[in-house]
Amino acid sequence: MQECELYQYSVLLLVVLLVLSLFFNFKQRKNIKKRQKDDNILIKNAYYHPVTSLPNKENLKIVISEQIERAIRHDKVFLILLIKIKNYYEVKLHSNVLANEFLIEASNRLLQSTRDEDIIGHISDDAFVIVFNEYLEEENYNILLKRVEESFTKPPELNTKYNIDFKISIGTCKYPNEANDADLLIEKARNKAIERA
Repeated sequence: MQECELYQYSVLLLVVLLVLSLFFNFKQRKNIKKRQKDDNILIKNAYYHPVTSLPNKENLKIVISEQIERAIRHDKVFLILLIKIKNYYEVKLHSNVLANEFLIEASNRLLQSTRDEDIIGHISDDAFVIVFNEYLEEENYNILLKRVEESFTKPPELNTKYNIDFKISIGTCKYPNEANDADLLIEKARNKAIERA
């Protein structure tokens, strides 16, 4: 009789341990999934602009550094464009939501006016950068500039009572002729855009 009771207790103890193990495994898996999701959010926030989901300045600096390495290997020159949205802060005075829609519209226009292999980054509230992932002849630079300028000629399609147009200024910088690192390329292109404003 004692052996039978001991056996039942052992089985009951095993069942309880199994249930506890399953519970803790389930809970641990849930914690791991939550941590992975949080890590993905942190990575996205660290390397992508929160409004447009385009690469942010830190991400773009990595892209430009990689492009510099390729240009060195192939002894080539490449171009970046900086597009400054001159009236972004005027739009933001009306509302933050409207300003965000304005930025999304601007990013969509840039995506439509460039090729898939070109990288577009949103580096500050009012500035985008395009890194051309191809070594172009100098005479083709004007074609690119014109294509980007033309994409902003029509007013944005925003649901608002305000009369809003895009006012942009474009600056360019060539590697290695004008600058030889990511920060300097961006800074010189920004300065040119400001001068043209």
